[in-house]
Amino acid sequence: MKKIILVILPVLLFFSCDKKNINQTETDKFDIVGSIEMTSGPHDLAVSGNYLFACLNDKIDIIDISDPANPNKTATFDDLEAGNDFEALFASGNTLFAGCTQTSGVYALDISNPASVTISEKNINEVFAGNKLKAFDLFADGNFLWASGSNGTSGMLVKYDINTLQVLDYFLLSGNGNAGEGIWANSNYVFMSTIDGHIYAFDKNNISQGNIGEYTFTNEPGHEHWGRSITGNGNKLYWADWGAGFITLNISDPANLKADALITQSSFKNDFPDAEGTDVYDVLIHNKNGKIYLANGWSGIVEIDPANPGHVADFKDYKDNQYYCIEQYQNYVIVSDIVEGTTDFKGIKIIKIKE
Repeated sequence: MKKIILVILPVLLFFSCDKKNINQTETDKFDIVGSIEMTSGPHDLAVSGNYLFACLNDKIDIIDISDPANPNKTATFDDLEAGNDFEALFASGNTLFAGCTQTSGVYALDISNPASVTISEKNINEVFAGNKLKAFDLFADGNFLWASGSNGTSGMLVKYDINTLQVLDYFLLSGNGNAGEGIWANSNYVFMSTIDGHIYAFDKNNISQGNIGEYTFTNEPGHEHWGRSITGNGNKLYWADWGAGFITLNISDPANLKADALITQSSFKNDFPDAEGTDVYDVLIHNKNGKIYLANGWSGIVEIDPANPGHVADFKDYKDNQYYCIEQYQNYVIVSDIVEGTTDFKGIKIIKIKE
């Protein structure tokens, strides 16, 4: 009996190591160093200086992350607006912009003193007669704040004055079930993803004329759209489209948007057979190493090399987690975890990226 055990054990060890290298689910590149337990994962995250801002329902928590291994919640902002629900955050200098989905509208918060956040401006009024904006994503550049969302039925894009939050322009999509999700802008154009699997390009100077370009992604059956999040760099737009996957779009000609690369459920599992697959909630371009990181509900943290955007470079599957949004702090990524599983908890995870 002892002889049989001695023969079998090395074989088992050999196959275990081989499987680890093929699927990279035990990579040492990603190390959870700090965390905060919450009742659920935040709806969105934003970083300014050494502080993390995390919105959940009607509150925004302010967290000192100067020591990533020991994050410390220092304050909570609550406007006490009846039915308030913060859904989107965007930090720019000493201002934190917040978008709401219940009371609707947008806020500009003064975060120059993170221990005492105050309201600089807010606009929760109708964008136009009978239509308020339920804001799902925000992007600030130059003199403008851009917001994507819905009037409760149809997708809406709104352009605000960044200082006063006065509505400068807007566009309402025709039809139903096409809420705006992700938003990003470059020097001339603003791009919006929608829940039904479209990307629309608009002239920043005249969004009310309607979109000048459109891209429609046909998802694999059973792996649905959400249009969840977009970001860009140069002539590339990166799109986290939930179960449908991750799409890299060429936006050099906004009137003729084209997909340069796709990562779908089948292509991910073709490269890594034991991976759980695509459930891409959010996307981040790391400003230090230039890599793309995805908050992927089914496979934790995913790393993509922009030089080869049609393939997953590396990933770490934490199994019990479902990462919903992602932000960067120095050499760390910070994620919202919306599922506690059997061995973990909901909340915020701070993950160090080892080079």
